[in-house]
Amino acid sequence: MRHVRSVLAAALVALALAATASAQTLRPGNDPRNQSPSVGTGGPEGGPTGLFTIYDGDTLRKGEFTFSIAYSNYDRDPGNVDITDVPLSFNVGLSDHIELFFKTNGWRGIKVNSPSNLSSFYLPNSQLFFGPGLLGSPAAIVLAPSGPNVGSIAGQPLFRPAFNQPFVQFPFVGGSAGTFGLTAGIPGGLFGFPGFSAQLGAATGSGGRFSGASLFPGYGSPVGSILPGVVLATTTLPATALTLPITVPVSFTTSPSYLPDAPFVNRLYGESTFTNFVAGAKIRFTGPNNPLGVGVIPFYRWYPDKPDDAQGFNQMQRGAGPGASIGDFGIVGFLSGRLSRSVNVSVNGGYILNSNPRSDAFGGSNAVLLDRPNEFLAGVGFDFPINKHFQPIAELKSVHYTGSRTPNAFPNNPVDALAGVKIYPRRWFGFGAWYRLHINQQSEGHFNPGADTNVQINQVSGVFVPGRGVVIVPGTTRPATANGLPLGFRFSDDPHGFGFQIFAGRRNERLPTAFLNHPPTVTLAASSSRVVLAAECGPNSQPDAACTPTSGTVQLSAQATDIEGDTLLYTYSTTGGRITGDGPNATLDLSGVAPGTYTVTVEVDDGCGCIAFSSTTVTVDRCSCPLIPPTPPSCPTVSVSCPDTAKPGEQVTFTANVSGGDPNVTPECRWNVPGANIVSGQGTCTITVEAPASGTINATVEVGGYDRSCSATASCTTSVIAQPVGRKVDEYGNIKFNDEKARLDNFAIELQNDPTSQGYLVCYGGRVGRAGEAQRRCDRAKNYLVNTRGITADRVVTVDGGYREELTVELWVVPSGATPPSASPTVDPSEVKTTRTPTRRRGRRDDDEE
Repeated sequence: MRHVRSVLAAALVALALAATASAQTLRPGNDPRNQSPSVGTGGPEGGPTGLFTIYDGDTLRKGEFTFSIAYSNYDRDPGNVDITDVPLSFNVGLSDHIELFFKTNGWRGIKVNSPSNLSSFYLPNSQLFFGPGLLGSPAAIVLAPSGPNVGSIAGQPLFRPAFNQPFVQFPFVGGSAGTFGLTAGIPGGLFGFPGFSAQLGAATGSGGRFSGASLFPGYGSPVGSILPGVVLATTTLPATALTLPITVPVSFTTSPSYLPDAPFVNRLYGESTFTNFVAGAKIRFTGPNNPLGVGVIPFYRWYPDKPDDAQGFNQMQRGAGPGASIGDFGIVGFLSGRLSRSVNVSVNGGYILNSNPRSDAFGGSNAVLLDRPNEFLAGVGFDFPINKHFQPIAELKSVHYTGSRTPNAFPNNPVDALAGVKIYPRRWFGFGAWYRLHINQQSEGHFNPGADTNVQINQVSGVFVPGRGVVIVPGTTRPATANGLPLGFRFSDDPHGFGFQIFAGRRNERLPTAFLNHPPTVTLAASSSRVVLAAECGPNSQPDAACTPTSGTVQLSAQATDIEGDTLLYTYSTTGGRITGDGPNATLDLSGVAPGTYTVTVEVDDGCGCIAFSSTTVTVDRCSCPLIPPTPPSCPTVSVSCPDTAKPGEQVTFTANVSGGDPNVTPECRWNVPGANIVSGQGTCTITVEAPASGTINATVEVGGYDRSCSATASCTTSVIAQPVGRKVDEYGNIKFNDEKARLDNFAIELQNDPTSQGYLVCYGGRVGRAGEAQRRCDRAKNYLVNTRGITADRVVTVDGGYREELTVELWVVPSGATPPSASPTVDPSEVKTTRTPTRRRGRRDDDEE
């Protein structure tokens, strides 16, 4: 297939060369702008006539052609990758409206500065430097490997520790997947077998040419594709009495991180040749001498290196390209306009449908290695043909990855700015140079991973088994930290690129073109389309306060141009008012005219018998005179102040605040407080209300004595908040310790059900008993709750409550904010009889207490 496409490309070039047999329309001799091929790279493809990465609105004339070679360096993310391409192109004018082109990337060098950010460096035949002379496989998140002992973790995301994956060559299937840090000889456990040994499995599932990716057990991402998730940072959990030390990820992705330009690169620096081929046509819809250029550029792109064998996959890992199975299909629309003799603007918008890399080498039929994103291209460029030799250029372009695709953990839709110049010593020969800036690279101040990101930061998730590794639990990942800075992520620091180009070819002869005299063009504009004059009011009326008169004069501006540059004569006329001035700027005075709409016309004469006209209208209004309204009554402003909250039974004060209104009126306050008792103040502007047990107090005051049209009511609401109380959940006497443990177990459950509550142990000694037995009984119960039931010590409070007839223990649960329980002894300490030895009772032994 690779040779067939090369033959098709050669046939396209031969067809283009055959079109050079004759010329058609000659270019105007006074046009200073020359044409040359675009370079492309980093999104747009080179070859069609254009600037650097932007296609202009011109096409080569029939029989004209150009060869081009360029050197283009630019930066891409993720991975802080520096790419250098050498595009070679040929384009030819098939007619004055159609231009054919062919382009190939003759050489590519790609340097990866942050390999730990790219999943391609985590494949089984890849390694990373962990320090000087320390080379090994990095930690990753992969789909659980295949094998007879995998058991219940099949299909689950799995943490692969660093230095675990043995080096396995293409195509990986059947190679060792490592031990995943699992210790041999431990029977049972999570996986149900002693030891752990698994293989890199064959690809399962099937995607399509344009959507979906296969699953690769043991080395691919859990979300699909041959690329695994990356682990940016790990930590080691210390050993405990029941567990061994274990390494776990703290910053990782379950989705892969890849560079769409070279998703499988695993060299710190890789070189490749003839990485892709592109053939297409540039079709211009407007005439060749029309200053407005409109058209489309359809093209087809294919790749010689594919993942069907070790040689092809090796080239892809050198950064040659994505290895798409049937190539890519693109179309770009262009719009270009000559703003003036020395200013041209070009706008592009396009879409590239990218096919997926597929292979039979990974144990499955047509396994899809990656679901590649499609590309939406947009850009604008300005060029300034100062003369026929010198053409400065400025561009801004973007590539937005869209459509069905494998999620990218650190996606970047690159935006590039370019500035440079093309120089034409001859019309058929020239060269160019430019500077290129990656505006939105993933630097520390501009990191914005986007919607595809699936990064977990400083939060260990998963099932941890002593000596047996870590299984990542699906659904536990969360977005990056609030400032968007993933732990362990290496940021990009070099957004700068550059390039140069040399081109040569053939151009048709230019002859001066005689132009007929053209009429000028003119557009008349007024500084305002509406004039408002002052009101003329009679008795019992006044000017409308909402109407603001404007100036009675309007500035006129006539924008006129003439292709031949003739001197223009301006003549104005109007249907109302007076005009002063006879140049491109004049003044219309409408003072004293009646309301209405008036038309102003300008006539422009180029002195050669060609005249142009333009008109505009101005509307004249006058402010209205509404009747003077009667004086409204003077009404007060009323408000009520009260506290926001109160406790049940508390006395709450409500105060009516009256301001403004008729100063001769003494306010009369009448209160209405539904559902609450007014203690005092009814009939005055301050009342006291007793708060109910719950709910709210809504007090409304009506202030009398003013005009009936005045609204003189106001309300205020106080919420009644009940104080939380503690509750006694159990009480027992001098029972056996085993019986007491059962009571304490229930008490622990109560505390666990309310993690914000406090537990109180109130202990009372008996009238006859050992000295300090109440505190000892409290201490014994607390020790059991803390050491056996796992209740933290600061949540359990012991209280020596004094004495009762018999030894008694009360268990209290006190919610947050509630008042702790008070001791309630019933025996005075002077009546207590203490003994030095335990008091014997029937059927009770000393060990029942301890």
